[in-house]
Amino acid sequence: MAIESNRVRADVIEATEFPDLSQRYAVSAVPKTVVNDRIEILGARPESAFVREVLRAVESRPEERSP
Repeated sequence: MAIESNRVRADVIEATEFPDLSQRYAVSAVPKTVVNDRIEILGARPESAFVREVLRAVESRPEERSP
């Protein structure tokens, strides 16, 4: 997604090399995707399901809803 859109930023972190981040995000298995520090996606997903979950996460942000 980050390759396709400049509106998406992605960071890949090796959990064993960054124990503080692993603890902060409660990483106990990988892959684990965290979207905007709010939504967590655990495990591998088919691309279409992954995109759906990410879109649902960003669309449900209350501060960006129209009045």
